[in-house]
Amino acid sequence: MTPFGRGIMRILGLPLLALVSLSLALSTTGSKLLVVLDPSINKDDYSVFFDDLIGRNFALDFRAANDPHLSLFNYGERLYDHVILTLPPTQKAPGPNLLAKPLLEFMSTGGNILVVLNPKGHALGSVREFARELDMHLPFRDTKLVDHFHFDADSSPDLHDTVILDPATSLVASRFLPKDTNKKIVYSGSAFAIGNNQLLYPILRASETAYVYDPAEEMLASDSPFVSGTQAYLVGGIQARNNARAVIVASGSMLSNEAFNTADSANRELAASITKWTFQESGVIKLTSVTHRLVNGAEENPQIYRVKQNITYEAEISEWIDDNWVPFVADDVQLEFTMLDPYYRVTLIPVGAKGHSEVYTTTFQTPDQHGMFTFNLNYKREGLSYVQDKQTVTVRHFGHNEFLRSFEIPNAYPYITSLVAVVVAWMLFTVLWVFSGPEKSPEKKTK
Repeated sequence: MTPFGRGIMRILGLPLLALVSLSLALSTTGSKLLVVLDPSINKDDYSVFFDDLIGRNFALDFRAANDPHLSLFNYGERLYDHVILTLPPTQKAPGPNLLAKPLLEFMSTGGNILVVLNPKGHALGSVREFARELDMHLPFRDTKLVDHFHFDADSSPDLHDTVILDPATSLVASRFLPKDTNKKIVYSGSAFAIGNNQLLYPILRASETAYVYDPAEEMLASDSPFVSGTQAYLVGGIQARNNARAVIVASGSMLSNEAFNTADSANRELAASITKWTFQESGVIKLTSVTHRLVNGAEENPQIYRVKQNITYEAEISEWIDDNWVPFVADDVQLEFTMLDPYYRVTLIPVGAKGHSEVYTTTFQTPDQHGMFTFNLNYKREGLSYVQDKQTVTVRHFGHNEFLRSFEIPNAYPYITSLVAVVVAWMLFTVLWVFSGPEKSPEKKTK
């Protein structure tokens, strides 16, 4: 084959390869994954972590942070579906595409980001700024987390900086590990604090006896630690309103081969669960369809209803598990029928599966108020992608020929009876008046 022909085949093959990779991806948002590595980091120390990602059909692209050709966008379009900032680089200034603003823009367009900090708390100013925008506050440089009651006696008999965490008490989100696991989480590094942002999703926290301090100022550790107890978070995430996700892992040591291979370690399972949630392989639900109609009516989603009509509302919701959409069953899905304020807030009842979705339904009567109303389904739960649907309809008043007649209203019977009685009495009175009168006296005969 000529060089020209090989070039054509290469050009045609790249989109085909990307299409095949996308079709096999377990993530609902794509398989293209950028991994930013510091050149001083030995990738082989994290080979198990990266091999697990490759085994889940991610196409990994390893780049250095100072790569002049590194870019997250091309003509405004995302080049990657996900980004891992693994052990943030040690150089003073990263490329312009790894500043806080491009990272936030990457999330605003639907991309997912996993930030893995250096075990000593080293982080670039751009990474700190990015974390602050997410309301997560990274530790100071060269700080460490210690726990004098829950530590690994073999690896840190004196410093107590290799802590052992019990998933039952440390995992804020239980979906990341089975509840009945007997394994422990091995951790060495620092910890960060989180704010009050309602979109935050705490995942893993330290025990009550742990604290973060600077070894250079050990005397002040007990008086003013950076963060302590269950306020020290080792893994925390956030899900933006567009369902893009970002997760910060306070130490890359928990993702290393050494931590994975420790006896009775749950680190590998936890790392897999964290990356699955971050890259939208789990915790993803979607609204398949929404319909509303009159009870026993044939027309779906009409634009106009009348007051005091019975409406049936149905919604179908699916959940992504492994590589299939399956019915999503819950008992807290609610619907609001609003006009400025909700007139109704009703719970949707799951009635059974329909294909790959679960059908939720409810029936209610439109209020005795005409105007513009909205069917508002807004389902937001921690760990699940947000589902929201709004449909606006008009509720009109009765037409002049739609009001009930008097004889159809039971409460009108006394008034109708009194009216009939008055009419009958008047007629009887008239008849009696006309046909009755004073008796005629007999005429006297004159002789």
